[in-house]
Amino acid sequence: MIVVQCESAVSLAHTEEIVAVDGIDMVLVGLNDLLADWGVPGAYDDPRVREVYAKTIALCRQHGKHCGVGGLSTRPDLVAEFVRMGARYVSTGTDLAFLLGACTARAKQVHEITRDQS
Repeated sequence: MIVVQCESAVSLAHTEEIVAVDGIDMVLVGLNDLLADWGVPGAYDDPRVREVYAKTIALCRQHGKHCGVGGLSTRPDLVAEFVRMGARYVSTGTDLAFLLGACTARAKQVHEITRDQS
């Protein structure tokens, strides 16, 4: 499976060309990097975000590819909206976040065990 990630204004200007490349299976919008490139980091409600997804999803459909959503684990409302629009892959987080979550849960468990032994 070949996944490309569009995460800059330059890549957006070439989205149609990128999506049309034979062999690409999915186009993932790198939203956090894109927002930083636009100079509005964290501005998930910027109207251009919806335009980017609408355009990318339409181009992916046209070329028989899938559009992916990533970088929005804190905004399940937007993830749901983009899936309703036609996105067919959702990145649920990063390896670091998963490892940190598991380590934090384990540390809490051990702390609770040892607290009762004091």
